[in-house]
Amino acid sequence: MKRLFIFSSFLIASFFLIDNSVNAQCNSELYVNKSMKELSPGFSFYKSYRIDGRRGARRRIEYTCVFSKDSNYQLQIHGNDGGARGIIGTLYDSRRRKIVTSFYNNKFLQSWTYKCRATGIYYLSFTFKDSKSYCGAAVLGFKR
Repeated sequence: MKRLFIFSSFLIASFFLIDNSVNAQCNSELYVNKSMKELSPGFSFYKSYRIDGRRGARRRIEYTCVFSKDSNYQLQIHGNDGGARGIIGTLYDSRRRKIVTSFYNNKFLQSWTYKCRATGIYYLSFTFKDSKSYCGAAVLGFKR
């Protein structure tokens, strides 16, 4: 009887531990799909970006991109807090100068569009502001 009690206690505890770890994960694929649907007409999918702040442990997530001169790029952001709320997407040039950001006039913008003036390496950075979930995704589209 004692073994049965210990075994069932172990199973119940395992269930709760597994359930909590699943809920704590960031399901960015859901937000990738939402972002892809929001790309403006004429823009083709280029790349998706997972924005997982690991429940606040990571405050900044950065990716490197190669942009081509005279191409237009559009970034769409979706997060668990609703729309782009809580996530700021910022584009920097190769010298780390800010070009465009999705946080303007104290508002979270769901997208921005940028016409590239020089082919090269750019940095796409995602930070969190007043986020409760630290989870989302972004999609980058392009148009020539």
